[in-house]
Amino acid sequence: MAVLALDYRCCNRKLPLYIKHSEVEQIATTVRRQLVADSIDAVSFDALRQISSLKINNIDFALEISTDYPVHDERGNHVFGICEFDPASPNAAMVSISPVGENLSELLALSTLAHELGHAVFDAPGWIVQGNKGPGLFDDIEPAMQRAYRTTTPDSEHLAKSLSAKPTTEEHFAELRANEFMGSLLVPRQRIIAAVEDLAPRHDITIHRHFSTDPDHPGTALRITADGDAGAFDMECFEKALATRFGVNRRFIQVRLNRYGLTGQEASMR
Repeated sequence: MAVLALDYRCCNRKLPLYIKHSEVEQIATTVRRQLVADSIDAVSFDALRQISSLKINNIDFALEISTDYPVHDERGNHVFGICEFDPASPNAAMVSISPVGENLSELLALSTLAHELGHAVFDAPGWIVQGNKGPGLFDDIEPAMQRAYRTTTPDSEHLAKSLSAKPTTEEHFAELRANEFMGSLLVPRQRIIAAVEDLAPRHDITIHRHFSTDPDHPGTALRITADGDAGAFDMECFEKALATRFGVNRRFIQVRLNRYGLTGQEASMR
């Protein structure tokens, strides 16, 4: 069983404090290094499922992961997964992922688990601090009235939202942040760049090098194009090869290539 330990900037309520895109990437890299060797491209579902506890900003709590039973939201609708905290279990967060089947492929189950792990990393510490405070002077102290905390992944479109979208609420930003964590954990920037360098010559893909204008990632940046007669087909085969290498689907790769500035394609995971 794996124990994850990491720290990031947070407020006195143990909530993330002004975490930028690049910091989410770095935090995902820290988590990844505790799960798999640096030489490994694909993080498996089993590697994530083996996480048993977390120590985030000196908040220690168990992580209970269930993958055996269908998951439903408060209205009874089938959903891909949830992350939740119940004050009745004050030292644990729970992640539940629906079993692979008609509604959920193996690759989407992996993405969902990585997304919900993002909530456990960024949101659960604050839930636990709040849930362990106990009732105030004028609060109802009945256990049934205690607040439970939950995030829900209803479908694949939920996993396609990126931090390039403008957050409208704190909850919305938490979802975008969990998606960025998911993407950076499963397909990290530096590893996909290395994979692009390796695989491009085999698929007639041209690599263009230029000066980076991203202050968080200075130096040389890459952009790729398929300039041959079978350009669209070459790019499709290239994306499929990358997807196989990282254990995700082609849409996931398209999103990460675009996110890291290697392409200009807009894509959503399906």
